[in-house]
Amino acid sequence: MKEVNNYTGAIACCAMLIIGISTITYFMRRYYELFYMLHIIMFILIMITVGMHRPKFSTSTLIIVIFTASLWAMDRIIRSAKIVWNFFGNSLTVTALPNNAIRVKLSRRMHSTPGSHALLWVPAIRWVESHPFTLVSSNPPEFVVRVYDGFTRDLYKAAQEAPGRSLRCSVDGAYGQVPNFKVFDKVVLVAGGSGASFTFAIALDLIEASKKVVKAIDFIWIVRHKESLEWFAQELKQLQSHPEVNVFIYVTRQADLSDTSSPTSPGSLSEKVAAKDDIILTEPSSVFSTNDPEKGVAQESTDSISSSTNQILQGRPNIGNLIAAAAAGSGNLEDRIIVGACGPSELMSTTRKAVNDDLLKGGPSITLYTEEFEW
Repeated sequence: MKEVNNYTGAIACCAMLIIGISTITYFMRRYYELFYMLHIIMFILIMITVGMHRPKFSTSTLIIVIFTASLWAMDRIIRSAKIVWNFFGNSLTVTALPNNAIRVKLSRRMHSTPGSHALLWVPAIRWVESHPFTLVSSNPPEFVVRVYDGFTRDLYKAAQEAPGRSLRCSVDGAYGQVPNFKVFDKVVLVAGGSGASFTFAIALDLIEASKKVVKAIDFIWIVRHKESLEWFAQELKQLQSHPEVNVFIYVTRQADLSDTSSPTSPGSLSEKVAAKDDIILTEPSSVFSTNDPEKGVAQESTDSISSSTNQILQGRPNIGNLIAAAAAGSGNLEDRIIVGACGPSELMSTTRKAVNDDLLKGGPSITLYTEEFEW
């Protein structure tokens, strides 16, 4: 019996070590699905071996193990029940988008709050896996997903092989505790790449509210390639048509924007989006030549888009200047401003620093909410 206790204790330690090693950032990003499955398998192994290592009820160890395992099992049962319930009458269609992205549209409605996420299960793609994605809308439920490896890559291939094909699916959710953006006077939304799923959901909910709840919305979206604008073409059109929304899109690859503004490429994708959405294409000199780039951008707006600003800009934005301009433009120290951001860790760190620097200068109250993704 003593040998069994020793063996099981050693196995539990090895399982914990494997979990610890698998949390290395590179491993999580590169092999997320393996990372996820390892955690589940190792957790179950730890619960069993720790219980065998201290099998007597006279010690608190076994009681803690049983309690922990019961909580986990209950969570899994509830989630599985949701998956089964939402499976009936539910299907999805996948549309391939430019620059390695897909739009997933579900047939069955679901209740969710703007900016929340749900776990998507598609048995034809992955029988035992569900993956979390941010909802762009809930009526009908839609996701815009950046394609990487594994599940998203297989879903993308399915969209390419059979466009418009319907797949049986289910969802678990929606989840997420997002602040109520409607109680603030001004909203600044910052997104990098596919993180715009979060900011578009928030912005669209604000402009679709039954009454005017926010004085102004500054919408900032940073993408590497101009083709990514097609991901949210319809959503962009809705935002640009609203007089209280200022849309600033930054294309960080210089060649992309040069191609966009070139007269030799009239059929380029970004020009189609820009023409459809009445967005101004601005050269770098008009954006960065002044001490206050945001004021310079505002001066470039045209009568065709009322009082709002809608521009595609070249290069990386100065987040600090944008947030400072939003605070300075509020005109009232009593105004409450919220900055909502979603994107890679570098962008989130920059946004946090920018908000902190602005708070140190004094001015209106600023609330920061960030959602970071790494894989």
